[in-house]
Amino acid sequence: MQFNYEIPADEFVAGQIVLHTAKDKRRLVKRALGYTLLGVLLGLVAFFRYPDLGPLLLMMVAAYCVYAGITNLFPQRYFRKGYSRSGLAGKNYHAELDDNGFLVSGDSSNWRVAWTEVSIKGENKRVFMFYAKGDLFIFGKKYLTEEQQKDMRCFL
Repeated sequence: MQFNYEIPADEFVAGQIVLHTAKDKRRLVKRALGYTLLGVLLGLVAFFRYPDLGPLLLMMVAAYCVYAGITNLFPQRYFRKGYSRSGLAGKNYHAELDDNGFLVSGDSSNWRVAWTEVSIKGENKRVFMFYAKGDLFIFGKKYLTEEQQKDMRCFL
């Protein structure tokens, strides 16, 4: 199977979320809960224990922890910021998939990956995602026909 594609910001975000949920489905919620609870605890300590400047500084740290906890529940914004640093904007790729693995040719790089080297595979409504050797491969479904999507699911 062969197709050409690019990786816009929405698909980059979708691929990152598929990767992170594939690693540990509750990871984002655990981290969010941890930060939020730490922030609430620090806020309570600041409010009830220290009489001088300590409460102000502790409340600022507590507010940051609560903010970090809440933002962990909505990672799309964080990953969207990472897209601009990724260097993927405007780059085109050509992929060839077969039973042995896949070859991706890009504007600046080429990758050859055997299926045995793919450690994490996933899919959502926007993308197929493969993670191998520290590289994330995101294939947008809008570039694939229904038959190609069906064939792609055989590799998952």
